[in-house]
Amino acid sequence: MSDSFTRALSLALEHTSPLTRSERPSVSRPDELYALYTSEGDNARRAEARFIWDMYRGDQLRYIPRLPGESATEFLRRPHKQFLNVTRVIIDVLSQLYRRPVERQLDADKRVRERIQRVWDRNTPDRLLLGLDRLARLQGVAAVRVSFEQGEVRYWPWPAHRLVCIPDLDRPDTPAAVIAFAAGDGSLAHVWSPERVSTVAGGRIISEQEHGLGRVPFAFVHDQLIVDGFWTEGRGRAVAFANAEFNAKLSELAHTVAMQGFGVMEIVNPDPAQEIAVGPARAIAFNVSGNDPFGINFKSPNAPITDLIADLEFFLATLLKTQRIPESVLSVNVGANISGVSVLAQQTPVLEDRVERQQVFRAFEQQLLDVTLAVLREHEALHAEATLHVNYPEPTLEQSAAERMQVDDWRLRNGMTTPWALMLRDDPDAYTDLEQARQAWLTNHQGNTHAG
Repeated sequence: MSDSFTRALSLALEHTSPLTRSERPSVSRPDELYALYTSEGDNARRAEARFIWDMYRGDQLRYIPRLPGESATEFLRRPHKQFLNVTRVIIDVLSQLYRRPVERQLDADKRVRERIQRVWDRNTPDRLLLGLDRLARLQGVAAVRVSFEQGEVRYWPWPAHRLVCIPDLDRPDTPAAVIAFAAGDGSLAHVWSPERVSTVAGGRIISEQEHGLGRVPFAFVHDQLIVDGFWTEGRGRAVAFANAEFNAKLSELAHTVAMQGFGVMEIVNPDPAQEIAVGPARAIAFNVSGNDPFGINFKSPNAPITDLIADLEFFLATLLKTQRIPESVLSVNVGANISGVSVLAQQTPVLEDRVERQQVFRAFEQQLLDVTLAVLREHEALHAEATLHVNYPEPTLEQSAAERMQVDDWRLRNGMTTPWALMLRDDPDAYTDLEQARQAWLTNHQGNTHAG
């Protein structure tokens, strides 16, 4: 039993034990949240990754702070709590690499190609990798576990807040042991090494056996180049903390706007001998003499609503700029007076990011294929090597109808595309594949010829 596996097993027993398993932290302000996660240790890293995941999936109300002097009960009863999921917007806008179908070419013999194709048919790699791209951007590291169940290979995406890795000393990007926590309260985990796997629950070892894969059955993708340890920081860390601060301001604005609509009664010099009772059928008695002022006034607060809204808009615009998100990417429609050159110039940061992303995921897809072949070698005695070539589609920029027609016509004249490829692109639901679109084009073309 290796030292890495022994260490991982010890950590798993500690993390799953009812006595030492920590509950999710409760915080009251974004600055407290930040201070909570600046401590060292893997528990702090997992807690931070969990917070980022909560912010992405929309569980943001738990991180909105209380107003000054507001008790926990008053906070729960306060109706004006609002949030805007900026984290999800930014991550999803940047993660476009697998938005459209990707072409894959496998260099292997026929039997291996057919078996891997069956794996892809059952696991839908484009949908899986679209989610992995988002997870890696969000948390810095994401993984896929390859399992063999009922005669088929299954791919399971794994987020960073449910993983603990013991890196190989010689290869810091390769884990020597992995602790994978099941979804839930963290009381169940599996500990993997290249030779063994153990199941740990409630601080006890439930089972342990050799698996014979010769490697940990996980493929990892990193959002950044590994320099100072296995774990890297994702884009979501900066965005999620800023999003929590934005939500605090937004909720305070909503509360201020709601309170602005209510006038406050001011009673001037009432009779001190009578108890003040306010209501439709009640009167307030005044007992004054001379020129002393008396009566009832209604005053409304004068909150700077316009300034608060402007502050929110500036905060959001600054956040998008720091993440290099152009306005044209977030727009549903581009104005008619904006040229394609202007749109391209604005989208240059996103296009440059896309090129870098292709390099990262080409290597990751090959790594995932290697892990898959290792699993098939163990369970089906499929001894083979394979090389994967990935061709990512060109990005689609916002264009007017006239610009799009000119580009399509130019590509057709120069043999860069076919009419049926354009038909499949414009109406993907009408055709199952390129061949069906070609047959439909031939039918239409023959019908037009006979009609002429």
